[in-house]
Amino acid sequence: MKPVTPAIALCLAAIGAPAHAAVEACMVDTWIADMGDIADMMALQMQGAAAPVGGEVSMQIAGNGAFTLLADDMIINVQVPNAPAMDVKVVGYSAGLFDAADNVFSASVNDYNLVGSADVLGQTMEIPFTSATGLGGGGVGWFECAGDTLRFEVSTGGAADTNRMPRLWRRR
Repeated sequence: MKPVTPAIALCLAAIGAPAHAAVEACMVDTWIADMGDIADMMALQMQGAAAPVGGEVSMQIAGNGAFTLLADDMIINVQVPNAPAMDVKVVGYSAGLFDAADNVFSASVNDYNLVGSADVLGQTMEIPFTSATGLGGGGVGWFECAGDTLRFEVSTGGAADTNRMPRLWRRR
């Protein structure tokens, strides 16, 4: 990426366009989520145990902050108290915009199409997700981008303390 010259910056400012990217350069790439960490997040949310079975979750982040998260047949085996173990499968995508600088991020979602299902005792049940409750639904907190790893941690306090962005990522 070429640096913005003072003349270009002045033109951009005159038309109201930002003269810088919405995310730090380190974040711009394709990332693969750590499936073990996603399983840990699910176990905590469901107050049980969870283990990754298969599939992948990837995320493409552009320099302007636009992101697309894709769940490609992500399967997590979940065991909750007083229920049989079940395989939870998630497919689909989430798209939105990151604002990330100085190790602080917010992720807002404007297009959410992740669909979940679970096989329980031979029956398939649909699991409703929304951007307010599901994987890839955004979040607010801090991030760390170092080399080939990217990490998101949620801020604490109030309704914002449910992190819907997977925490640990590696470059593709």
